[in-house]
Amino acid sequence: MTDAPTGTATDVEVTAATVLALLDAGPTTSRQAVLRTARDGRHKLAATLLSLWAEGGEALTEAEAAELRLHRERVDHYRRVWSGLRTAAPGVSLLKGMTIAGLYPSGVLRAAGDLDVVCPGHADLWGCAQQLTSTGWELAAFTVSPARTGDSVPLHLGAEFRSPAPEPSPDPYAVGLFTAEIVTEVRAPAWQLTRPSRSPLAVCAVALVAERWERPFRSRDLLDLALLLQHLDDTGVRQLRTDLARTGLWPEWREARRAMARLGWRPAVAPPHSRAAAVRARLLRAARTAARWSSPVRAPALLAQSGIEGAGGRFAALASDLAHRGIGARRLLGAGLPLFGVPLSDEPADRLRLDDVGRHLVARTPLGSFLLVSGAARQEWLDEAASGSPVAAEPATAPAAAEPFTAPAAGKPCGGDPVAGEPCADKAVEEPRSTSVEPGT
Repeated sequence: MTDAPTGTATDVEVTAATVLALLDAGPTTSRQAVLRTARDGRHKLAATLLSLWAEGGEALTEAEAAELRLHRERVDHYRRVWSGLRTAAPGVSLLKGMTIAGLYPSGVLRAAGDLDVVCPGHADLWGCAQQLTSTGWELAAFTVSPARTGDSVPLHLGAEFRSPAPEPSPDPYAVGLFTAEIVTEVRAPAWQLTRPSRSPLAVCAVALVAERWERPFRSRDLLDLALLLQHLDDTGVRQLRTDLARTGLWPEWREARRAMARLGWRPAVAPPHSRAAAVRARLLRAARTAARWSSPVRAPALLAQSGIEGAGGRFAALASDLAHRGIGARRLLGAGLPLFGVPLSDEPADRLRLDDVGRHLVARTPLGSFLLVSGAARQEWLDEAASGSPVAAEPATAPAAAEPFTAPAAGKPCGGDPVAGEPCADKAVEEPRSTSVEPGT
């Protein structure tokens, strides 16, 4: 299935030669320079290269052996964490990470930055979250996102947890729990892929392609994607095509394919008519982006979200005030925008419930309560939401004495050409004082 003849399909192997080619390392490049390049964020291949050298019988220096040991200990730790999560919620699945690592040769390591866990329903997410908190993990971020038509939950949730890693590791352990597979774009609802999934490898392939929303493809992304594609069966190929069409990821898919072709790799999987599909996807994105920014409801919230991404300054703070006070979080959620949770010191609830507290929207959850915002929050909002006392609506003003702070976001800021969310009609709604949300199955 190809747009045009592409030659004989190529099997990609994880070897030292493959990694050195990805690093563009010539025969005269020093070992130290090769490792520096492999550690770079554009590649993230140091663990793989060190393990390949060790498996090939090449002697490692003391520092290299220690570096490889840290990587192995991190992977082993995540395996133990995953075992506990699977016991707490048997229906959950892994996204990328260890699923892709299983395609690497025995003894060859794929570095593990974090653990992404897909939860079919709210109850699964709460079960995993309670397992993590009971073993010392701390909640770092919580998000609520609108669901799309046909999704298996009424609202999508995301919860990210952190735990210190032993010295001298510079990065903490991290686990993300999500009810949707694609949460990269913070300006639009999350994307739930084919349910029930019949091909975990196809899910991982689409998630890898979606990484382009956040950043350019790493060389490891291309290696991983090539391995996934050559292990897909017919069912996986069909699911891949369905989910690329659902998410509109055709431009990113074609970019990844071109990058692999430049490396001399020609995976056999090539859904037909992807060029035309990519053109249609870009036109649809442009229309959706124009609709979002022309909306008097969504535009202030979109500007406020730049404060979450570390940009925007005073304008983002003003927009956050307007979105929160003048429009309201519940209306923003109804308009198709994700909201970010700022924790309140309340007791946990038995299920997800959205309460209107004065002009604020508070999520009551088994993890505690959260003030839901679209951008930077003010301390006075937290005080009002925590007190539970109704407050008359006030006109939006510039932040005053209380300094705004950034609400944590489980979604990742997008970069480049993101897939726009489906436009929602702006309409006035009668806002109930409390909304109970049944857990997903």
